[in-house]
Amino acid sequence: MSVLRQYERLSAIRDVLQGKLELYEARDCFGIDDFEDGTTNDLRDRIAELSDEISNLKRRPERYEAW
Repeated sequence: MSVLRQYERLSAIRDVLQGKLELYEARDCFGIDDFEDGTTNDLRDRIAELSDEISNLKRRPERYEAW
């Protein structure tokens, strides 16, 4: 898979997770969910992991983009 395709895939996954996180945070604001089941923290952790992977792809030398 090319670096560009991998970047696009990771970015799309991160965007979906960011949307889910925003929904969970909105639920908390409205008192819909009175307990924390760990989902918010799990989403934040996964978003951070994806962001790190994306950053690593951006730093990859151009000569390896053909991989």
